[in-house]
Amino acid sequence: MKKNLTANSAGLMFIVIFFLSTITMLFIIEFRFLKDIITDYEESIRQVAVNKTNLFLNDLLAVTEGAARKLAGQNKKEDGLKELAFFDHRITGAYILEAGGRVVGQTADTPPGDLPLDREWEKMPHQGSQVLGVHANNGVQMVVTVITPLGKEWLAIDYSIADFQQELSQEFLGNTCKVAVFDNHNYPVMWPFEREALEQFTGREEIFFTNHLQYDVSSQEVGQPPWKLYFFLRANYFDTYRIITIMFLLFALYCSLYQFLVELWGVNSANSYFENIDFTIFNYVNEGVIISNNAGRVIFANKAAHDIFTAKGPLKGVKLQEILGHIGDVPGKQNKYGTLTLKTADRLLQAIHSPIIKKSKVLGALTVIGVNTREEETCSRVLSRLMEALSQGVVYVDRNHKVVQANLMARCYLGSLDTGMSIDAVDPELAGFIYRNMGSRSIQRVQLASRNLTCEVIFVYDEEGVYAGTLVLINGPEGTGPKQDGAQV
Repeated sequence: MKKNLTANSAGLMFIVIFFLSTITMLFIIEFRFLKDIITDYEESIRQVAVNKTNLFLNDLLAVTEGAARKLAGQNKKEDGLKELAFFDHRITGAYILEAGGRVVGQTADTPPGDLPLDREWEKMPHQGSQVLGVHANNGVQMVVTVITPLGKEWLAIDYSIADFQQELSQEFLGNTCKVAVFDNHNYPVMWPFEREALEQFTGREEIFFTNHLQYDVSSQEVGQPPWKLYFFLRANYFDTYRIITIMFLLFALYCSLYQFLVELWGVNSANSYFENIDFTIFNYVNEGVIISNNAGRVIFANKAAHDIFTAKGPLKGVKLQEILGHIGDVPGKQNKYGTLTLKTADRLLQAIHSPIIKKSKVLGALTVIGVNTREEETCSRVLSRLMEALSQGVVYVDRNHKVVQANLMARCYLGSLDTGMSIDAVDPELAGFIYRNMGSRSIQRVQLASRNLTCEVIFVYDEEGVYAGTLVLINGPEGTGPKQDGAQV
């Protein structure tokens, strides 16, 4: 019957593992498929912006070269220069420049001093066209300047970028993706956020925060000289969700696989269950901890348990009955579990003895041993009565500087002294004195000028010398206090 039960459990766990493995693989494939879709979508968005910017720049170059050919076929270039405004609706101004950069011809509505030129154009061979930087025409309209050779001279044309800005703004209107365009001089041709956000942007960010939203930042260069496009993609945390989900499935699969091996190999039997378990973490608790198997022998006893039963020597392998007497777990007899009292040579101890059960099978017992709390409670009550009987005000503050206990006289002197109240809230002057003198091993005296009180401060330490709290004895103002020998003290 036992073998059939184990076989059925192992078979059930095998089915669970099979389904978990299948689901995990499907999730991995699905996540990879969704990731490819998201990547393709983001790449298509980037490509739209790149194509529009390339088309804009190439179109400007083509229009400028066409205008140069038109001017080259005319005798009076000044007259043809004025007609260029009708050649393309984006043209706002045109100039003819000597090789040295001096303006020798221009449209009538543009003063010659308003033409900021990139000095690199002078180093270019006298062939080919180039897009120069963006600047403000007449200080108002934003234009981009394109130059092209015109015989031995140069033709420079200013184009309005308003249409290009509007087209990109409408294309990337939502918050999912934003596009910023900077020219070759790092001037913002197109900025999708508020002006204040531009001041915080350096171009080296990988993550950018604005309007309480997080964007992932990437960039790409377009044209020559290169304009730079920055793509702000709304953070979707897809990778985080994918990792968490897959890790959760793998953890569930691991647990199922572990349980399957446990059921298959029978490692949860009473004789071998404790063999490969490390209990050393219990050495860091103050109570004694003893773990025994179902044969009644100690498998593990922590340091505190060895300190309690020093006379017994090493406890591992010892019969539990030899340590705990009548509450020992002995095979063949009725187990005595629950809270019990142990008496040693110098003190009373309290023991909680409970079974360790797995699948309705008792594998052993756990015994936790601590000091009998009744003595501590009685001692606490005696100290409380003693504090109330004293003619002095008495306040005890714990290591966190919270009021633990205070008598009636202390409340008369200091006012409200509720349990858990910070000593800073009671009297900042007294609190400051405690902070400054913490660590002192002698009784310290302080005069509270604000209350006309004298206090004796005693710092309390535990057995290991660690600060445990502060005891404050309060003496009333001179001329007050209880009567002694018929006189006013």
